[in-house]
Order: sequence, then C-alpha cells, then structure tokens
Amino acid sequence: MADGPRAFPVLDRAGDGPLYCQSSGMSLRDFFAAQIAMGMAAFSGTSGVSYRRNEMAGRAYEVADAMIAHREIKNA
Repeated sequence: MADGPRAFPVLDRAGDGPLYCQSSGMSLRDFFAAQIAMGMAAFSGTSGVSYRRNEMAGRAYEVADAMIAHREIKNA
C-alpha cells in the first residue's frame, strides 16, 4: 500500500545566503497514524477502554491505511 503524499514537505532557500533546508516531510500515513494514536491515548483508560502500546500502534496504522485507501478511491 502506498503511504500517500508527503505531509509537510519543506524546501527553503533564503535568497543567496547559506540557509538551505530541504525535507521531504513525513508520510501522510505516518501523520494519520500519529493523529489516531493521540486520540486513542487520550481515550484509553476511560469508559472501560484501555489500549496497550502495540495494540494502539497496530490499530492506528490500520485506520491510517483505510484513510489512505479511501482517499485514493475518492480522488481516482
């Protein structure tokens, strides 16, 4: 499965000076998974729901993959 486009790519060239910063950013998949994991972590331990670290990471990427797949179908 594709990781989707890059999130937050940066290409910064400040005039003729020495500043040059280039970053391809994180994958959209990683960005989605991080946001999902934060929500799961915030909810964990409430209402009788508790997630272990590995479970949270696995589920976050499952949902991120579904979001990428839906995005690709919708943009096709």
